Amino acid sequence: MSQIQKYPIGWRVLHWFMAVMVLTLLPVGLWMASRAEANIWGSLTNTLYSSHKALGFTVLLLMLVRIGLKIRVGAPPYPSTLPRSLQIAAKSLHHCIYVLLIITPMLGWAGVTAYPALIIVGDFYLPAMPGVPEDTELAERLFAIHGVFALMLAVLLAGHIAAAVRHMLRGDGIFRRML
Repeated sequence: MSQIQKYPIGWRVLHWFMAVMVLTLLPVGLWMASRAEANIWGSLTNTLYSSHKALGFTVLLLMLVRIGLKIRVGAPPYPSTLPRSLQIAAKSLHHCIYVLLIITPMLGWAGVTAYPALIIVGDFYLPAMPGVPEDTELAERLFAIHGVFALMLAVLLAGHIAAAVRHMLRGDGIFRRML
């Protein structure tokens, strides 16, 4: 087997940090949405919304950093032993995840701008998304699309995690690239 090339340490730390944030965002988003649907408002619901907005905006900013790293540094090549079809599948999955990790938080940001619900905590507010008018109906449509994209992201992430576990169990070195 050829030498496994790892991602740089900063890239790996960023990956795992973002993984924790995204895997937190998904259940928090579902929980806060279910509380809102049940018309349960209070400090817990407010905390869930505030946390979700702050984490989501942070993911968006960190994705811009990741894309910059990807362009500047690139990714280590896959081992030559990995079939070409799996390399294409992996690259396609990663590209879809990247797109959703940009579009999904942007839709949420647009939604909180349209609503408007930009407050995070205390005197800290998200900036309003340029070009998005205050419009409750628009906000509701944006939040609905945001939710659908978040669920699509969750499905792709489940596939990504399953593939990572498969590579870990096979010991083919792919998992170690990001460990």
